[in-house]
Amino acid sequence: MILSNRCYYALKAMLELAQQERGRTVTTNEIAQAQHIPPRFLETILRELKKNRYTESVRGKDGGYYLVKEPKQIRIGDIIKLFEGPLFEMNNKHAHKNDHVFTEIWKEAEVALSSVYDSITFEDLVRKSHQHVVDYSI
Repeated sequence: MILSNRCYYALKAMLELAQQERGRTVTTNEIAQAQHIPPRFLETILRELKKNRYTESVRGKDGGYYLVKEPKQIRIGDIIKLFEGPLFEMNNKHAHKNDHVFTEIWKEAEVALSSVYDSITFEDLVRKSHQHVVDYSI
């Protein structure tokens, strides 16, 4: 499965928000710079995340975005399905006699992929990102 840039950027934006202290707002510019997301994509992504109750925003000087739920309550599968829809979709316009065998395989693949994506939370990703930080202090 190949993720769209939009979905990949949504996952990165969610990771950036998950890395923040609970209740701390992060501006669109901070998210874009930290995660190397083109700002023109980020605005629409954050609106979609807000519309689906994953994020909320605050206006004003100290404004920005924050997660509505704890990172441990949000699975990466939730975000992937929000931005990509079903992982596998069959086009029935060209269905033929033995296509059911392929349909069964696609369903099995979707279940397998979903079980991986749905088992990983943003808290897990934050933990993994901290493991890969190299400290050069003496």
